[in-house]
Amino acid sequence: MIQSSFKQYTIQTPTILHAAGMAALQKVVFPTLSDEELISEEDYISYLSLFPEGQLVVLDGDKIIGASTTFRYDYHPGFHTFLEITDNMSLSNHNPNGEWIYGVDVSIDPNYQRQGIGGAIYQIRQQIAKQLGCKGQLTVGMTNGYYLHKNEMTIEEYCKKLEIGELKDPTVSAQMKNGFRWIEPFFNYLNDPKSGNAGISIYWPIDSNMSIDDL
Repeated sequence: MIQSSFKQYTIQTPTILHAAGMAALQKVVFPTLSDEELISEEDYISYLSLFPEGQLVVLDGDKIIGASTTFRYDYHPGFHTFLEITDNMSLSNHNPNGEWIYGVDVSIDPNYQRQGIGGAIYQIRQQIAKQLGCKGQLTVGMTNGYYLHKNEMTIEEYCKKLEIGELKDPTVSAQMKNGFRWIEPFFNYLNDPKSGNAGISIYWPIDSNMSIDDL
C-alpha cells in the first residue's frame, strides 16, 4: 500500500470505501465530460482489483479531495480515443508487464487546486513507474483552457499555439512543467466541449535521455 504526505494531506492507495467519494469527485471536477467517460464507483472498485498500485486517493483528514487512476500499457503510436484506451472504462487493456504507466486521470477538488497536489500525484506516479521497472508515464492531457479561446480560434490553432509556447493551458502546461514532454495533439479524443474534445498526448520518461523515437 502506498502512503505519502504532501503538506497536510495524505496521498495513498484507496480502499473500496473510498470508491463512492472518488466517483462523486469526478462529477465535480469534470462537469462537462460525458457520463460514459466518467469513472464510476464500480469502476474504481474494479481498478483496485486489477492494478491496486496504480490507484491513488488524496485525503484532507477523511475528506476525499483528489484521485488518480493508471494502468500499465505498451506504447503504440498514433491516435486513440479516451474510451478506446480505457476499453470503455474497464481498463481491460491493462498489461501487468506493460512498459509504461498510462494516466487515465488526475482529479483535484476545485477548492484545493493550485496547491501543487496534482504535481505531487505525478511525482508519486513516476516513483511507482520506476519501482515497477517501467519506462515512465504516458497520458493525454485535456486542453481545459480552450473554452476561454473558442470564439477566437479552432482547437487545432489552440493546440499549435500551446506547442510553440504562445499560449498556456491550465492542465497541459502544468503537466509539461512537471516533466512531461509533447508527443502530438489528439482531436476528438473525448466528449468534453470545455476542452474542445481534444487533448495532448505526452510522456514523462524515467531516463531523461530518452527521446520520442525511443518510445
